[in-house]
Amino acid sequence: MEMYIFAASVCFLIGVTVGGSQQFSLSDSVNAFGVNLLGETVNQAGDSINIALSTYTVWYLMSILAEGSRDNTARQLENTLKIPQDKSPLRINFQNFSDTLLTRANGVRLELNTAIFSNKDFPVKKSFEALLHEYYKVALKPVNFKSPTQAASFINEYVAQATRNRIPVLVSTSDVSNAQVFLTSILYFKGQWKRPFNVSASHRETFYDEKNMKIGEVDMMYQTGIFPYSRIEEIKAHVLELPYGANRKMSMVVILPFKGQNIAGVLNSMIKVPFSSIITSLEEAEQQFVDEDVHVYLPRFKISSDFNLNIVLNKMGIKDVFDLDKANLLGMFDHYLYLSRLIQKAEIEVNEDGTVASAASGGFLQNKSQPPRFRANKPFLYFIVEKSTKSIVFAGKVSNPDIPK
Repeated sequence: MEMYIFAASVCFLIGVTVGGSQQFSLSDSVNAFGVNLLGETVNQAGDSINIALSTYTVWYLMSILAEGSRDNTARQLENTLKIPQDKSPLRINFQNFSDTLLTRANGVRLELNTAIFSNKDFPVKKSFEALLHEYYKVALKPVNFKSPTQAASFINEYVAQATRNRIPVLVSTSDVSNAQVFLTSILYFKGQWKRPFNVSASHRETFYDEKNMKIGEVDMMYQTGIFPYSRIEEIKAHVLELPYGANRKMSMVVILPFKGQNIAGVLNSMIKVPFSSIITSLEEAEQQFVDEDVHVYLPRFKISSDFNLNIVLNKMGIKDVFDLDKANLLGMFDHYLYLSRLIQKAEIEVNEDGTVASAASGGFLQNKSQPPRFRANKPFLYFIVEKSTKSIVFAGKVSNPDIPK
């Protein structure tokens, strides 16, 4: 059994009646937005909810909207996504980034499918279509939204194929009954641990909440080995990296708050610390403690999430694109449209073999004279990361042990 992750993010665009720059780092943009999105989703979902979230596909879709937006709609998207007003650096960086990100290697596969389903009455502007084709690898699919049943079936078939039928139904007839344009971005990831856990070492163990109260039991996986591990004082957390595949191109980074700290506090601290610096801290730890084992305890878990992200994105500063009176997407269409909602369905399953998903600089390294124990028996964060770009593609939180045996 392999570890898997899959996710589908979608935007519904509804028609309405008319009434200088610093050096740009795409990975920093992706990561800053991803940490903020996870943090705000945690705030909205509550402490006890497990979360699976493809932060990258949301960033990707909203960046496409930013390319086609104008005026205040554009400024809000640019500020929240951390992308420049002059999109030239974004476009150039994205081409290289996308080629690097997509992976089909020994033990690891990462795929991304992005499409715009558009009503023939609301065609994409030719100039915008050319932009999408040249830089963003977005497929354009004509759909007859006047037949919602037909449109929903067509979209669901596309999503099912892209997720290996893990998401057979993403939208219903009622979902698309008022839509004029539908954007979707689908992530599929499958990875085998570089060092799989031994199934015979897994055992039932108590899981605690953030107040150190027992809330149930989990199937706790265990192994000891040489893994990048660090105590990072800036975020007040233990950080562990579990690589996938023979070439370690992808990894899961697990972040466990220090005793007395909680997930919300760690996320607030991470907003102030570039995620790339956390990866750098792990790399430095690996070099400094090259021959030292880490005792790893990680629960087997499976999480399914289904979110409407309108409120979350609104809280983050993206407001006008959801407002039928203020949205300006005239760079994409000759008609006035607004984003009625952005939804995402995602799932992650982690076991002894791996994962499947269809998504600090100056850190203090504690002396590891005693082999450290990384025991994830309380709420923790996880991030699926592409190592060469140090970029987050998927993220989430495990809060409770509602996990099938």
